[in-house]
Amino acid sequence: MAQAKNHSRRHFMGGLAAAAGIGALAVAGQSKAGGMMEPSKNKVVYQLNKSDAAYILDILHSAATVLQHFNNDADIVIDCFGPGIWLLVKTEKNHHHYEKFIMEQVQSLSMYGVVFNACEQTLKTVKIDKASLIPEAKPVFSGAVDLIILQQKGYAYISW
Repeated sequence: MAQAKNHSRRHFMGGLAAAAGIGALAVAGQSKAGGMMEPSKNKVVYQLNKSDAAYILDILHSAATVLQHFNNDADIVIDCFGPGIWLLVKTEKNHHHYEKFIMEQVQSLSMYGVVFNACEQTLKTVKIDKASLIPEAKPVFSGAVDLIILQQKGYAYISW
């Protein structure tokens, strides 16, 4: 009788293992075929609309903290418009002349995948062309519209 219980238990456990293996293969197959999506990344969009150096450093530091917390598994966009656009304008066209440290932080965050969006509407208002943007800048039609679109895509919105 004890032998029958052990046989039933082994048969049950073997069946579970086989079912789990088949399930894992099915999930892997669907994932590769596009049937199932991988878990979404952490997504954040920051509104940067002031030219104050301390304000900018706070946002850059926050973005770096998010990257660190999620082990670089985060999609981060910093949307620059209004007076914040000056962060993305090359030095020769920029009357704000940010510290070298700030620009190094922008470059560093960009290397980790942080996207810096530059509002084209603000560029028109301040009469700056896209050629005057730093290489890390990505022009978008409108900073406000970009914030809406990114939130619709599931980005958490952070305003300072």
